[in-house]
Amino acid sequence: MKKVLLNGTYAYSNFISDTEKDYLLGWVNENKHKFPPNLASENRHFAILRNVENSPLDLVKEIKSRIIDLENIQNWKEEPLMYDYIGINSHGGAIHPHTDPNQGDYIHTRYNVILSWPEKGGESIYGDNINTLEENMVWKCVAGKVKHASKTTLGPKSRITLSLGFLIKDKFLQDQFVEHHHQQVEINPQVREVI
Repeated sequence: MKKVLLNGTYAYSNFISDTEKDYLLGWVNENKHKFPPNLASENRHFAILRNVENSPLDLVKEIKSRIIDLENIQNWKEEPLMYDYIGINSHGGAIHPHTDPNQGDYIHTRYNVILSWPEKGGESIYGDNINTLEENMVWKCVAGKVKHASKTTLGPKSRITLSLGFLIKDKFLQDQFVEHHHQQVEINPQVREVI
């Protein structure tokens, strides 16, 4: 696992193993019929994992715990609207530009684990930045402060993301931002897309 600089944020490559990814994708394939459409745009489906019977909650909790340890996240609480979910953007699907609601000085923050990446399209739009991501990566989205979206997924391979929700105290996020910008990070030219 390596920390990589993205445009406007950062990520960790190889955050989950291929075994974990394959297990989650297998569950998605067996349970696609339980994923309601996301009415915000076409060809998008999602499932809030706590609402789906037999969802892989134990593995998701373990992955979320690793993020908490890795990022040393303190002073946070569960995000109560979308919680932790898996989203699928199939051919023609895109995420519309939006921010997500905060709770007072607790900022809606999502750590997005890429389970499947399309052969074309699907790039993340984060503020004024565009990022090409990769499978097994987790990237940080300060969803309550930064407008975010995605480009349209093209082709037969879907963009599938495990999105882990947090409400993190704003002061902690600010301190973390300063710490991140003083760290030495590897810039992966295959991940970073200059616009």
